[in-house]
Amino acid sequence: MGILEALKNIFDTKFSNILNNNKFVLFDFSKNTENTLEIKKDGTLSIDLSKVSAEERKKIKEQIIDVSIQNENETFLLDESKNKTTSIKANLPKDSDKKILEFYHEKLRPDWNKALEMSLVVKNMSQKGEDIKDIKRDIRKKYPEFGNNLCNMVGREYFHEHFKQLHKSMLEEDFDIVEYRNKVEKIVKSLPYTVFIDQYKGYDDFAGEIFFKLSKLKKYGTGKLLLHGLGKNNVKTTLKLIEKERDTWDITDVKIELNKNKTIITATLYF
Repeated sequence: MGILEALKNIFDTKFSNILNNNKFVLFDFSKNTENTLEIKKDGTLSIDLSKVSAEERKKIKEQIIDVSIQNENETFLLDESKNKTTSIKANLPKDSDKKILEFYHEKLRPDWNKALEMSLVVKNMSQKGEDIKDIKRDIRKKYPEFGNNLCNMVGREYFHEHFKQLHKSMLEEDFDIVEYRNKVEKIVKSLPYTVFIDQYKGYDDFAGEIFFKLSKLKKYGTGKLLLHGLGKNNVKTTLKLIEKERDTWDITDVKIELNKNKTIITATLYF
């Protein structure tokens, strides 16, 4: 049996006991162990990576050494540092964060929920003034399509407010939860070329932000900018911006998507 198969068997047979005992498992990379892989009496998993191939070391780092347990929550990590693991454990979601995770649990795909959980850890660390650079790098690496954007949006509390409001707005119409899920994923992935129209800024602020972002995007040749707003007032503001400022923005075409109650708008500006 290879090292990877052995690890998988250990995870399958031991994790239920670890969870039942509420034990937190750390990875010990001691080279003094006699075996390549063993579980010590205190429940610590010990791996001597010097005894496995380079390819196996790579797979272990990418796929295996990213598991820690806090009560019944599985949290993904990508680092062998004990200090870093301890810091993450201390900032695991609790109280209001758990309510956020519960809200999205059945609404998002499992990998998105995992990324959301880790992004809440980053947010908690950031609020304490802790270094979040390595953890954000881990999220980007594990979820390259959306991890960085999702983490940034959690930090700006879009999952606390915006996407909850989006769900409430969509409830007013007949919709499948998959439609909501796809909408959230599309918005998160489009973050670098999206401007969110909300009640927290004025008309001139939005006009300036859109002009600035268009200038940047034109430089890099992305070809489009999305304006996204929730609520009737924000829909009106978005339409007014397009009508009054489109000549200033020097755009070639606009595609506007409105729900039938006119409470959700996505406008795509092409240039």
